[in-house]
Amino acid sequence: MGDYNFKLKLYGVRGSYPVANKEGTEIGGNTACILARTPHNIVILDAGSGIINLGKELVPEILAHQKKSDAPFHITIIFNHTHSDHLLGLPFFAPMYMPNVFLHLFGPATLGKSFEEILRTLVMPQFYPVSMDEFRSTKEFHNLTENDVIYFTHDRSAPKVAHVMEKLPLDRSIAIHVMKYYFHPKDGSYPMRVEFKDKKIVYATDVEQYIGGDQRLINFARKADVLIHDAQYTEEQYKMFAGYGHSTYVSACDAAKQAEVDKLILFHHNPSHSDKDLREIEKKARALFPNSELGVEGWEWTV
Repeated sequence: MGDYNFKLKLYGVRGSYPVANKEGTEIGGNTACILARTPHNIVILDAGSGIINLGKELVPEILAHQKKSDAPFHITIIFNHTHSDHLLGLPFFAPMYMPNVFLHLFGPATLGKSFEEILRTLVMPQFYPVSMDEFRSTKEFHNLTENDVIYFTHDRSAPKVAHVMEKLPLDRSIAIHVMKYYFHPKDGSYPMRVEFKDKKIVYATDVEQYIGGDQRLINFARKADVLIHDAQYTEEQYKMFAGYGHSTYVSACDAAKQAEVDKLILFHHNPSHSDKDLREIEKKARALFPNSELGVEGWEWTV
């Protein structure tokens, strides 16, 4: 598990669909997936194709746990929204197939469908040969709302859920606050703020900033140590894709500056952008907000 109290790691940084360029990509070709964990609590943000490699890495830890204990191995997965690039890796996530794994799945009910219904549709027999009930792990489904705070205490590995107005216990380890961003087609997205002691990481993908910035999101991200922000488009591309629910790197930098964050991670990279394109975007972003960098698969931040 390594020597850390808290770790953030990127496993998927692309938007829309995975890419496997024939010349390769140093940035990474997998769609959205981020690990936020302590030695005892595992939280995954989104289950894009990046979750497949994350699952493989977790298997030895799960097997070691099962040798020592009959208690379930708990994993919490929180979905920003349920478009395909954010959940397509879930059926290939190795812990789904392992007995004694307990998966806590949080995501929004969308357009009249519960979150559980949406995930069950993903693995209907018309689309996938293993149904939700055939996976050997235990699964618990939660409809996510912007009034939820998902948190962990030191005495248990399973998450608890509080209302945003409730006072959280002092002995919590990780706490995840969510807000609803209403303008991502067609039923919004859910930026998240992960807190560990006095550290704050904000995950704000699939948001579309406006002139002057989205003040709700900027306040949500205020003074964050790390802001992971959608930056799918250049300014020229945005002219063609305004209203699609994604930001430019310029808007991401503006949000980071207004929120006074320490570090900006550019995220949800356009699948049409090569490594060269992305490095040029990173260079231009640093001219606007010096502590900017591309989200790259394998990037880690530890406390």
